Amino acid sequence: MLALPAFPAAAQETQPIQKVEITGSSIKRLNAETALPVQLITRAEIEKSGVTTAAELLSKVSANTAALTDGASFSDIAGQRGFNGANLRGIGVSSTLVLLNGRRLANFASPGGNAGVDLNAIPSAAIDRVEVLKDGASAIYGTDAIGGVINFITRRNYEGADASAYYADTQHGGARKAMATLSGGIGNLATDRYNVLGVLDYQDTSSLRSSQRSWIGSAFQPDINLDSGSSNTFPANFRRTRANGTTATGPRMNPSAPACNPPATVYAPESFVGPAACMYDYMQDTELFPDSKRVSLLTRGQFALDKDTTLYGELLVNETSTTYRISALTISGSIYPLTGQYYPHALVTDNITPLNVNMRLTEGGPRTNEIEATATRMVLGAKGISLGWDYDVALNHSVNKVDDRYADGYVETTLFDDAFASGKINPFGPSGPEGLALLAAAKVNDLARHSRGTTDSFDIKATRDLFGMAGGNAAIALGAEYRREKMAFTPSALLAAGEIRGEGTATPFSGGRNVKAVYAEFNLPLLASLEAQLALRHDRYNDVGSTTNPKIGVRWNPMKQVVVRGSYGTGFRAPSLADLYSPVRLGQANGIYNDPLGCIRVGAIDNTENPDYCGLQPDKLRGGSPSLRPEESKQFSLGLVLEPHRDMTATLDYWRIKKTDVIVSPEGSYFTDPVRNAAYIIRGEPDPALPGIPGPILSIDSRLRNIGALETSGADLGINWRLPATGLGKFAVTLNGTYVFDYKTRETADGPELSALGVYTNDQIVQRWRHTVSLDYDRGPLSLTLQQTYLSGYRDQNLLADGSIHRVDDYSLLDLTGGYQISAGLKLRAGIRNLLDKNPPRSNQLFSFSVGYDPSYTDPRGRQFYTALAYAFK
Repeated sequence: MLALPAFPAAAQETQPIQKVEITGSSIKRLNAETALPVQLITRAEIEKSGVTTAAELLSKVSANTAALTDGASFSDIAGQRGFNGANLRGIGVSSTLVLLNGRRLANFASPGGNAGVDLNAIPSAAIDRVEVLKDGASAIYGTDAIGGVINFITRRNYEGADASAYYADTQHGGARKAMATLSGGIGNLATDRYNVLGVLDYQDTSSLRSSQRSWIGSAFQPDINLDSGSSNTFPANFRRTRANGTTATGPRMNPSAPACNPPATVYAPESFVGPAACMYDYMQDTELFPDSKRVSLLTRGQFALDKDTTLYGELLVNETSTTYRISALTISGSIYPLTGQYYPHALVTDNITPLNVNMRLTEGGPRTNEIEATATRMVLGAKGISLGWDYDVALNHSVNKVDDRYADGYVETTLFDDAFASGKINPFGPSGPEGLALLAAAKVNDLARHSRGTTDSFDIKATRDLFGMAGGNAAIALGAEYRREKMAFTPSALLAAGEIRGEGTATPFSGGRNVKAVYAEFNLPLLASLEAQLALRHDRYNDVGSTTNPKIGVRWNPMKQVVVRGSYGTGFRAPSLADLYSPVRLGQANGIYNDPLGCIRVGAIDNTENPDYCGLQPDKLRGGSPSLRPEESKQFSLGLVLEPHRDMTATLDYWRIKKTDVIVSPEGSYFTDPVRNAAYIIRGEPDPALPGIPGPILSIDSRLRNIGALETSGADLGINWRLPATGLGKFAVTLNGTYVFDYKTRETADGPELSALGVYTNDQIVQRWRHTVSLDYDRGPLSLTLQQTYLSGYRDQNLLADGSIHRVDDYSLLDLTGGYQISAGLKLRAGIRNLLDKNPPRSNQLFSFSVGYDPSYTDPRGRQFYTALAYAFK
């Protein structure tokens, strides 16, 4: 390969000016300002921001709202531990298309409520730039690009080698991070006819425990009406049983109250557990940030057969190991026998019955899950020019595998239940050697969940000029794609049999689909100042039908300094394979609720402390349905680009998205409107002693349904301003912000339309205003960047005790980073993230495992210092 001759110099000199392909169009062009709004993030900007992962980078993109993060996935709320997903416009992770070099990756394999690419699989060290298309693009890339497209583009035709090392630590301890990267490339495609690139990246991040942050509050904070502690404590709470020896009755009691067992088991008589019991404050005994290790390798090779044909190949391998540790296992409703050696006779002196115990298995250690996620992708293709067409054709094989090992803190159901029934395990204090031996024998170390997803595709596209028009040559792009998607979920024998205590049962399932698509795109320069983009795509799914989606875009350039642009399109998101084929299973509700019809005062009856109605976390029926229909959408945008000076550009884009037949899994609405949703609430028999109060809620039916709707609109503002150079140096200001005008949802077919803008709804918050603004300074070898990330405040999930609204404060972070070019090859970077050591604002949300704040968008690490050294071998 090294001996191959270069192309003649004359041929190189006559090559035309290079056209580029911008995300949002398949037609290459000279002008990067298209009819669709695209935010470009360069490698230099990524370095200046101090981020080290794709997820951290997208947290700086104002259009990315209610994303799926590590902080919000500590418990198995969505069944998808370890998944980080992007969410443009806040309309769903499943409606945001993430690409690598313009092509798909397999979705995160674990089945759950979100279908999308795991951002952990993106090799951040190999990224050259990111193009964020903030407009629907179903007519170009596929039906699921309703919210937009995020295209991570890696280095190409790179020559040389570089190495870098990175270390970061927090001021208050925890969440330490170390990184090392090696990159190398040989060959120049233009002169040597080949180029081979390789990037190897390693990252190691330590965990952050709640005990390492003094600002962490209690799960019981009555001043903000937060009462989400647990009645499963150690020493255990108990209730007496009725004559049948199993059904609980009476108030909760605890033999250790009021001393209890702080800091986790505390006395909180005003909480829902009542004055005779203890409350478990799990926020004092959990982790906020997981331990993780990540290794990624990206290689890319190109070989020019001749001046018109280039072969290329790409290999990505990414392995991410994440360890989640949360508070000890809950043991609810177990019966402690009268003959048990630890029976609290000192407290239960009359009407002695077996005890219905709510216990925290502290002696078993924290629940620990080890997630191994492996993503691989191989692409083989060819591109070039043939018969006047500029073509690109490729095969893409992408695999995502996720193993979820229950490593510690879990017990085998039958073994533990038998051991507990013997009375030798102490729910009220330390167990003796015999009880500890029984507990050890019941502990589980089990690869409980194995998931695998694959995406195999063949795609071809070709573009060429057609004919002359008043503004230039019309151009066309034609393309076709065949895609085969498969997924399989395999539980272990223990999990399938319901033998992992507290985890219910899981059923193996698999599914697959074929997708065929053809599309055409036209670029029509109607006038020198007026250009139209017309696109049409037809997708045929073998399981949910077919759809044809148009896209119309217009770009008007009335004067050199002004561009007016607008677009209209439709979208169609097929239910994910997990949506269709996940079997129905019984788990627990995500949040803790009061029954609005039962946790009340009725005349002389005060039922506000009845544990059958207050502080509930009932069973929840969840799962997919093969009868689900696709979601459909309509999108519209209208924008303005101004360039009053060559060093200043401003953009303003209005957008509106409407989705119908939205697939939802309701939960919160069942408790806010239990009368309208009575058909989905399973209740027990009413208690004759509580006239006027229905039976207690036993479970809710939260299976996926096409009963939702969503409509949202807003505007994106962008400013790039390079100030005139001065004797002090060069300054530049960059602003990217999103203002949301409305965000309306409906969770039930006949339910009311609710405004979820600036209001915590179900599992997410859409802030009215989000922005990132950067001030850059450069002078010689020195560069500095001060960056602010800002999110406006909002109405919290729950009202205060007096019925008034609780407002969550604005959230603003400042990052200061700097770089110094020590020599031609050596560069030092250092910075302080969260310069002012800002803590997350207080919130009474109940959906996430971590409470007292909202972990879905905040950073609990606090002030963090980092330094990085990079050397480029030329």
